[in-house]
Amino acid sequence: MDSTNSGNNPIIQQPSLKRLLSLSDRIDLNFYFRSSAEFPSGSSNQASVKMNEARLELRGDITPDLSFRVRYRLYRGFAGNSFDNAPSALDHANVTYQFGKEKKWHLTAGKQAANVGSWEADTNPTFEYQYTEFVGRQLNLFLLALELGYEVTDNHSIQLQLHNTYNQDFNTTYTSAGYAANGLEPAKTPFGLYVTWLGNMFDNRWQTFYSYNISQFAEDKTDHAVSIANKVVLDRFNAYLDLHSATLSVDYPNIGSPAINNYLAASPAFAPTFQQDINYKSAILRVDYEFIPKWFITAKGFYQTASHRENNDIGDNFRKHYGYWAGIEYKPVANQDMRLFTYYYFNTTRYNDLVAETNPNQKLHLFAVGVLYFVNIF
Repeated sequence: MDSTNSGNNPIIQQPSLKRLLSLSDRIDLNFYFRSSAEFPSGSSNQASVKMNEARLELRGDITPDLSFRVRYRLYRGFAGNSFDNAPSALDHANVTYQFGKEKKWHLTAGKQAANVGSWEADTNPTFEYQYTEFVGRQLNLFLLALELGYEVTDNHSIQLQLHNTYNQDFNTTYTSAGYAANGLEPAKTPFGLYVTWLGNMFDNRWQTFYSYNISQFAEDKTDHAVSIANKVVLDRFNAYLDLHSATLSVDYPNIGSPAINNYLAASPAFAPTFQQDINYKSAILRVDYEFIPKWFITAKGFYQTASHRENNDIGDNFRKHYGYWAGIEYKPVANQDMRLFTYYYFNTTRYNDLVAETNPNQKLHLFAVGVLYFVNIF
């Protein structure tokens, strides 16, 4: 119904109870929530109560072949990005159409998650207490895209996803960072393509999520990325291992560039910029185990490196970022996805060789206790 409330609006007939019941069978309204008291030390030592997650999701079927999904983060800005005009608060705003003789094909259009091989990114964000730099900084996770998928068998599917490389345009990205373009120009077709395989084997106990991505941010500069993600799902034990490697011709995520810029700043003619030919590698392992009914042990470890392939003086693994978290969850209500949790988190960033001369190592320790709730409202 029209949501406006002026006296000129016609009277709209209210839907019948029968129609509402039918609607509830076709639509899901979900609320994601996590909040905790956090006690950090390291770069910041101020304790606080934080809103970690607050997302609202609406998804459903318009017809048996046509569905939609909309999800907002309630703690992000609603201003449109310079390239795709979508707000950063918007995770999903898409429609999916299934077609073909046995409905094995699907087409999804709109704002959606990058179809990257990552169980970390695929996990319900309510339960992913701390993201690695791969998901949090390197990956353009939610983007405007067009995805075509085909269900090869009941257990295997392949997908192609044509997407915007980045949500901000070339000039805005450089201006926001305060960097010089150094002769680079925006790509005329700043698009990327994910090729993905999803598989289920051994009665869904082993699940695969593999992808390759090729994309372009600057003219005549091409990026390549490979992701291999495996998951083991047993009755009371789950684990995933994500492996990623990406070579960025232009380091627009700006993870390794600040450290190199600090090192090169001693040169009088140097102007800070996004460094070129940066390779990022990540290994991420998470395990969850219900050791007694309603009680869970959860832990995650990660190891990430940055290498400069263009500059041999800076070289491989000039930046290393690694850490872990481990905690305990208690599920007080058996039929509700609500948990009380506590965990300890540690990460460190270390610089090697020449870059270490101008970039001090960093550490963070954090203890958190809180509550999470993923509720299907209807």
